[in-house]
Amino acid sequence: MPVKKACISKTAAGLTGLLLLLSFAACGGQAEEEVEMSAMNTPPPEEPVLMEITVTAGETVLEGVLFDNETAQAVSAMLPLTVDLWHPAPGFARAFDLPEQIPDTAERTRNYERDGLAYWYEGPSVAIFYSDHLEQTIVEVVTIGRITSDISVFEEYGGSITITEKEE
Repeated sequence: MPVKKACISKTAAGLTGLLLLLSFAACGGQAEEEVEMSAMNTPPPEEPVLMEITVTAGETVLEGVLFDNETAQAVSAMLPLTVDLWHPAPGFARAFDLPEQIPDTAERTRNYERDGLAYWYEGPSVAIFYSDHLEQTIVEVVTIGRITSDISVFEEYGGSITITEKEE
């Protein structure tokens, strides 16, 4: 599988470069004072819950929810899911690739919240936002859920995670 690993590494490196380029471009032409004032994040609106989930990161077990929207429903159909994390935006988010692309439903936004889960169609990847210091996401995403436990584990953890429907 060296070819697949190399391909994933190139994709991750390319995406990281693109995200950095776009983040610098987003701030271009603004005075430093304006950038600081505009760095207020606007979380996406609340959505009804489709299901409760469990996210296992090493020895840490987190709880969360998937929202009741078309994209989250497609993700829920892939559960249980074990995936490797990658770091597209250090200090901001971890991400993982899905085994298949979800049809585009055109509900994209750049709003996000700390603890949020968001799908990026072009990946196809899901971001886990462990910080809320940016005004908005660099790329447009679809909000699909939220982790309701302390998410600080993702500041350092970069291994694989397993996502399952929570057992009642």
